[in-house]
Amino acid sequence: MKIYLLRHAESTSNKANMADSQIDSGLSLEGQKCAEELSEELKTVNPYIFFVSPLARTRQTIQPFLDTLGNSVVLESQLLLERDLGDFTGTPMGAFQKYCDDNNLDKITTRPPSGESLEDVYTKTVQFLKDLKNKYPDKTVLVCGSKNNLMCLQIAIEGKNISDYYSFPPFKTGELRRFEIV
Repeated sequence: MKIYLLRHAESTSNKANMADSQIDSGLSLEGQKCAEELSEELKTVNPYIFFVSPLARTRQTIQPFLDTLGNSVVLESQLLLERDLGDFTGTPMGAFQKYCDDNNLDKITTRPPSGESLEDVYTKTVQFLKDLKNKYPDKTVLVCGSKNNLMCLQIAIEGKNISDYYSFPPFKTGELRRFEIV
């Protein structure tokens, strides 16, 4: 299986330096331009199926490419829904990490009030990957999602532990990474 992981293009919340979490913010003007430019890069991918989170910014990122295709199969998965930052949703980017640092809390296992830990997100993405392997073992799959989910998915693909999260380079908006699963 070939799997491509694509982080959504810049959202309006990204532009405002706000942790959008599960806020359904769309793409900024720059994000829309990036999505158009990604359309060319995605032509080399030739995915059998697309997966997106239920958030508009993920579908908006691949829509210009989908518009160049015929009948594409695009499935939404709740398992790809961005990390719920709970009470930290809508705060400046990095506020939860700063809270963890200031209170000597582990950033992997600590749940924001009313939210999810990175460990929780990792558990969801491991299930998503297992489902992909079972249903599409010989196919090329493109997954468009948010940074935390894609990072956890990469960790699962590479057989690493969630504790390695901060040793991986974070996905930039509009970044595409390719993996082969045997």
